[in-house]
Amino acid sequence: MKKLLKFAKWPALLVGIIFMLGACHRAPSRTANSPKHMRGVWLTDVGTMALTYTTLLDETLHHISKSGYDRVYFSVYGLRGQLYATKQRGELIPKLPLINPMASMARESRRQGVKPYAWFEYGLMLPQYDPVAKNNPDWLLTMANGEQVIENHGIPMVWLDPAHPGVQAYILGHIDDILQEQSLAGIQLDDHWAVPRQFGDRQRDLTALTAKVHERIKAKNPELALSLSPNPYQFSRNEYNQDWLGWVRQGIIDEVVVQVYRSSPAEVQQTVANSGIYTASRYVPVGIGLYTGIKAKPFDLQAIKNQIQAVEDQNLGHSLFVWEFLVLRAINARLNIL
Repeated sequence: MKKLLKFAKWPALLVGIIFMLGACHRAPSRTANSPKHMRGVWLTDVGTMALTYTTLLDETLHHISKSGYDRVYFSVYGLRGQLYATKQRGELIPKLPLINPMASMARESRRQGVKPYAWFEYGLMLPQYDPVAKNNPDWLLTMANGEQVIENHGIPMVWLDPAHPGVQAYILGHIDDILQEQSLAGIQLDDHWAVPRQFGDRQRDLTALTAKVHERIKAKNPELALSLSPNPYQFSRNEYNQDWLGWVRQGIIDEVVVQVYRSSPAEVQQTVANSGIYTASRYVPVGIGLYTGIKAKPFDLQAIKNQIQAVEDQNLGHSLFVWEFLVLRAINARLNIL
């Protein structure tokens, strides 16, 4: 038994040495890209943590930069919690000690010449089970029929009231916590920074809170951008009280990436034409968000390339949702496993 234990130590030692060598190695830095139009990539919180914990973050960002992309939007706040220290919300995501995924992503992005945006995913929407929702029932919006829950992909979700002082303090507190990381280029809100029409006309309330978020960011650092990734304008305004073209004209949004998740280049171009993006482009940098997920068919990289070309033909930038799906596509293309 002693001999067995003696030999068992060697594989563990070898793994430890390999891990240490990987942790010590860093991809070479790169100068910042300056493409004619924005070229971005989204990463989920799971992807950000996985890359950080496996020491592959530098290699991934180096490859993103080398591929001509100039910005990365990485989720720091979502269904599972957040990737930064905060007293606003409980810790739902288990994290390794002495490792800061948000700081690592922001600083390594800068080293690779990529602009890092902290993506405040899920905005005013919370899972029904979230302690914030349970402990603050007066913060939640209620429909005319008394219901508060709307399912999103099978998950019961509730929505925060943008006019409630407690909600405003909660949101601004999170913004302050995110801005503790000084390497960021900005913060991005998305289509969940909204209020479903089932809760009534909340357009003014949402606009007022957006203005407060923008003011808070600029007070911390005038160079930081408040980015938004909404759906096409008419749908956003009519279904989710999200008057993002009004926000652009008002000067409280600094960048817009419109989500156009369609199956073909023709559908992308048709949607772009009526999305509001051209009006927004008169005021701020703009781009089109393209879906790279596994639901799109055919399941190959060429389908994504065709959509990118369709967007570039319209003289627009783009961002890809999400990096993890691109990896699955690349694996599929090489191994033909799906």
